[in-house]
Amino acid sequence: MKAPEIPDNETERQQALDNTGLLAGGPEERFDRITRLACHTFSVPIALVSLIDRDRQWFKSRQGLDATETPRDISFCGHTIHQSEPMIIEDALEDERFSDNPLVTSAPDIRFYAGAPLHTDTGHRLGTLCLIDRQPRSFDDTQIALLRELAGMVEDLIRADAHQRRRTTEMENQLRASHDEMASLLNNMPGVTFRCLPDEHWTMLYMSRQVEAVSGYTTDDLIGNKHISYAELIHSDDAPKIDEAVTKAMTENTQWHIEYRIRHRTSGWRWVEERGRCIRDDPQYPVVLEGFIVDITREHDALQQLEYNHTALMLLNDIAFSTHRSLDDKIDHALQEARHYLGSDLAILSQIEGDTYTLAWVDASDGIPVAAGQQFALGDTWCSLLMSSANDGPTREYFIPDTDRPEYRAHPCYEANPLGSYAGMVVEVDGHPWGTLNLSTVRARQEDYEESEKLFLRLLANWVSEVLTNSLGHDRLTKLMAQLPGSVYQFRRFPDGTMVFPFSSPQVEDLYGITPEQAAEDATPAFERIHPDDLAAVSASIEDSARTLENWAINYRVAHPRHGYRWVSGHAKPERLLDGSIQWYGYIQDIHEQQQARLALEQSEARLRGLFEFSPIGIALNDFETGRFIDLNHALVVPTGYTAEEFVELSYWDVTPKEYLPEEEKALADLRKTGRYGPFEKEYMRKDGSRYPVRLQGMISEEIDGRNVIWSLVEDISERKKLDRMKDQFISTVSHELRTPLTSIKGSLGLLAGGAAGELPDKAQKLLETAGRNTSRLMLLINDLLDMEKLVAGKMSMVPQKQALAPILDEAIESVREYRNSHSVRIAPPQAWPAIMVNVDSQRLVQALTNLLSNAIKFSPENSPVEVSVIEQDETAEIRIRDHGPGVSPEFQERLFQRFSQADATDSRKLPGTGLGLAITREICQQLGGEVGYRDAKGGGAEFYIQLPVIES
Repeated sequence: MKAPEIPDNETERQQALDNTGLLAGGPEERFDRITRLACHTFSVPIALVSLIDRDRQWFKSRQGLDATETPRDISFCGHTIHQSEPMIIEDALEDERFSDNPLVTSAPDIRFYAGAPLHTDTGHRLGTLCLIDRQPRSFDDTQIALLRELAGMVEDLIRADAHQRRRTTEMENQLRASHDEMASLLNNMPGVTFRCLPDEHWTMLYMSRQVEAVSGYTTDDLIGNKHISYAELIHSDDAPKIDEAVTKAMTENTQWHIEYRIRHRTSGWRWVEERGRCIRDDPQYPVVLEGFIVDITREHDALQQLEYNHTALMLLNDIAFSTHRSLDDKIDHALQEARHYLGSDLAILSQIEGDTYTLAWVDASDGIPVAAGQQFALGDTWCSLLMSSANDGPTREYFIPDTDRPEYRAHPCYEANPLGSYAGMVVEVDGHPWGTLNLSTVRARQEDYEESEKLFLRLLANWVSEVLTNSLGHDRLTKLMAQLPGSVYQFRRFPDGTMVFPFSSPQVEDLYGITPEQAAEDATPAFERIHPDDLAAVSASIEDSARTLENWAINYRVAHPRHGYRWVSGHAKPERLLDGSIQWYGYIQDIHEQQQARLALEQSEARLRGLFEFSPIGIALNDFETGRFIDLNHALVVPTGYTAEEFVELSYWDVTPKEYLPEEEKALADLRKTGRYGPFEKEYMRKDGSRYPVRLQGMISEEIDGRNVIWSLVEDISERKKLDRMKDQFISTVSHELRTPLTSIKGSLGLLAGGAAGELPDKAQKLLETAGRNTSRLMLLINDLLDMEKLVAGKMSMVPQKQALAPILDEAIESVREYRNSHSVRIAPPQAWPAIMVNVDSQRLVQALTNLLSNAIKFSPENSPVEVSVIEQDETAEIRIRDHGPGVSPEFQERLFQRFSQADATDSRKLPGTGLGLAITREICQQLGGEVGYRDAKGGGAEFYIQLPVIES
C-alpha cells in the first residue's frame, strides 16, 4: 500500500479548507442531493463528498457508507487531490498503490473508485466527489465528463458559500466604516451613495459617481431628473415592492433593505441591493431619503443559477426515482416533466435509423398534431443538425432560442416544420447514437437557455440513455433466457419469513404453474407444488445455505400442471442484503428425463453388477498404465486362495509368472494396436505359490476421466486341461496302437491288389481298392493326429533359418501339382515374388501352405484358379491364398481352426478330410511367430492368409 503524499502547498490548502467552514457543520441536504443523484446516475452503491483534513478524510455527504471519516494515510481521495483531473481506479486489486489497502481488503471492499477533485475559486483542492463500487468496472469519457459536471455543482455550492461570506464581510466592514468615517465611505464604497426626495420620480438630490457603473447613466443625467429619473430605471414589477418598503420604513422610522432590478443603459437588467433611511431634520427639505445602492447582479445570478441547478437536480431526482415501472411510463413521465420545466410546447424522444426519423415517445401541448410512431425524413428535422455533428465531431447538443436567426433559415426544417426554439441532445445506447432528446416551442424564447437548463437536459439525456440501454439489454437478455431449458430467477427470504421471487424468467410457469408476476408477489404457491417427500429436504437445504452462505443445490420433484410430478434441479448463489434478508441468484431446470435415465442406468448397472458378481468366469478390471486391479468378481478370486481385499492390492506380476513376459508383451502390443488381446493361455500363481492354467482375453476401454482400463475374462481351465491331457493321451495311445496293424493291413491289401495271391475277380478287386482307400484315409488321420500331438506338446522339431520366402512358396505349389491336376484346378502365382526374408523352418511352412492350398483346391470349381500372392506391410509378410469356391459360412468361421471342425458342405466338397489340417496349420504358424486367418474374398470365394514377421536381408 502506498500512502498519499502531502501536497507542497498543504499549509495554504488546509487554510483554504478551514476558511470554508465546511468542517464545522454536519451533513447538509444540498450536498446529499448530489451524492444521491451520483449513486443513481452511475449505478454505484457508494458516493461521497470527501474533504481531506489534516490527518483524516471527512465526509461532508455520504451515500451507502456508515463511516463518517477514515484516516488520511489510507484514503484514495488523498491521492486524487494531487491532480486537477478525475482519478479512475477500475480495479483496486490490480493497482499496487491500493491492492493491500484495508479499505480494499475489508469493508467497504473497494474495487472501483472514481474521484473528481473539488477546487476553491483560488485553485486549492479541498477534497473530492467520489464514486465507489465493490465490483471492478470501466469508465468512459462520457461518464468522466458527467462526474466533472456533478463535481462542478459541488464546487458551485462551496464557492457560493465563499461569495456569501465575502459579501457579508464586505458589507459589515462598510457599515462599520460608515460609523467611523463618512468621508471614507463616500470615497471608497463600491456602491452608489444617494440622497433623494420621496416623490414618484425618486428625484435625486445627490448620487456618487459609482452610479455610472451600475446604470450606465452619469450623475448629471439623474440628479434633478435632468435627462431621466431614477424611477424610470426601476423594473415595473419591482416598483410596488420599493414603494411599500420605503413607506413602511418611514412610518416606523427604521431602515429599509431591499433588492430590485434597474435597467442599465446598454447591458439590460441588473440587480441592486439598496439600504437607506428617512431623514427628517434636513434644513432644506422636510423629508429626505439617504442610502446606498450596490450592484449585486453577479451574486444574484450565481444564487439564482444555484437555485435553478437545485430545481433541475430535484426534478431529475423525481424522474429517476419515480414509481413508474414500465419503460413507456418512465419516459412519458420524464418528457412531461422536462417540457413543463423548460416551458416547452413539445418534447420528443426520437429513434433514428439511417435517414428515418421516428417519434418513439412524445409529450405535446394541446393542439400540436404529433403522435408516437410518426416518421419523417431525418433531413427535414432539426435533429439532422445533431446527428451530423454526432458523426463528424464532438458536439452532441444544440440550443437554438430563436430559429429565425439567419444561420438557420436555410435549413429545410425552417420551412417544412417551423419552430420558435429548439434544444436537442444525442441519446446513445451501448455507446452508439440511437436517437435524440429534443424540446421545442412554437414561439421563440426571449432569452438564451440558462446553464441550469442545459445541465438539466444533459443529465436527462444521460438518464434516458441509461434507461434505454438497460431496457434493451433486458429485452435481449429476456429473449435469450426464453431459449434456456430452465428458469433463471432471484429468490428472496425476508427476516420475517416472507418469501418472493423478485425476478424469474417465463419458464417458471412451465415448472411451477405460476407466472413471474405471481412469483414476485408470493413464493408460497411454488413451495406448495413440491412433492411432500422432498419438501423437508428442500427447506433444510435453504436453511443451511442461508446460514452458511454456501451455494444451494438440490434435485427434487415438482407437481407439473399437466404431467404430474417431475424432477427438477435447482442451483443458486446466496447473498446477504443490508436489511438482513437473503437473496439467491439461481437456475432451475427440468431434469425429469435425465433423472429417469439415471435411475434406469442405476438399475441396469445393478443388473450388470449381478451378472459380474455371479459370472462363472473370472472378470478383472485393471489400470492400463500400472496394471493394478481396480475391480474383480468372485469367480476370479476363488481359485487364487486370496480374499478379494487382498487380491485388489496385488500388482499384475504378483499373480503372473515372469516367464510369461513375452506373451504379456504381445497381448499389450495387440491392445495398443487393435484394442483387444487374446485369447491365449498362461498360468496364474495362487497365494500358496502353486499355479493353475487360465485362458485370457480382453479389451481396452476409456473411463469418463480419460483413464484407459483393461477388461479381462480370466477362465480357470484346470478341468479342461485335465480333460485335454486325457484326450491327448487316448489319441496318442490309439494312434500308436493303430499305426502298426494299419501298416501291415495296407501292405497286405497292396500285395493282394498287385496279384500276389493270384488274379482276383473284378468284384473282389473293387473291394480291395475300397479297403485300400479307407486304409490310406485312416493312415492320414493317424499321421495328422500324431503331428497335432507333437505340435501341441512342443515335440515337433522346428529349425528356423533366415531364408528367402519365394523358394518356399514355389516348393509348396509344386507339392500339390498332382492334387490340383486331379481336380482340374490351376494355381495362379504372380509373375515374380517380392524379395522378402523370413526366419522359419521351411519344411513346416511348406506343410502349412500345402494344407491351405489343398483346402483351396478341394473347394474350387473345375477349371478355376487358386490365386497365391504376397503383400509386405508394417514389417509383416502376408501370404494370401484365394479360391473361387462357395466360401465359409459366417456361423462356421469362429470354429474354422479348431480340431476336427468341418463345415457342412456336402454339396461342394470333393474329398473328405480329417478336420485337423487347419488346426495343424495354426499351430505351425504360431510356433513360427506368425498367424493364420480367414476372410471372405471380394467377389466371392474364400481367402486364407499367413502373416510372418519380415527380417532385414
